[in-house]
Amino acid sequence: MFPVPATWLLITIIILGEEKRKFLEKMIDNNIIVGDADVLVALYFKKDILRKKVLEISKQFLETGTSIIFPNTAIAEGITTLHRKLSNSTAADLLNQDYKKRVLEVEYVDEHIMQEAAEIYNPRGSKQSTFFDAIVAATAKKLNTDTIFSFNAWYRKLGFKLAADLK
Repeated sequence: MFPVPATWLLITIIILGEEKRKFLEKMIDNNIIVGDADVLVALYFKKDILRKKVLEISKQFLETGTSIIFPNTAIAEGITTLHRKLSNSTAADLLNQDYKKRVLEVEYVDEHIMQEAAEIYNPRGSKQSTFFDAIVAATAKKLNTDTIFSFNAWYRKLGFKLAADLK
């Protein structure tokens, strides 16, 4: 298990029920999921509307020993969103500091992932599905996981499960 940001420590207090834990373990193939930038933004921006849901899901993953791996591009996208779109340089800096301290598990995008992302990406598709999202999907393929921690329904169209669908 990797070190977790201080915000994630709050979620370890509540223990999952046995039934929910078993369901979660069945859904996640190899105890690895790939995280998207929207999750990082929700974790580091306290006013994000998805924050409560992200904390609940993160708690489940901590309880089951599931690793959340972020492509390095998702971290860059998260920092940029926090700084530019949300005008929160403090949150952007906290995410950056956690990255520098290696608090987050990171998969560095290589040529294989970029080529796979280029195949997945559709420039005529929704503007909400970016090349960065294609990189997340390609990373999940490389890591052989079928679950992505995101709230972007586009991943379902590619055959992935969303962590947000956990009940």
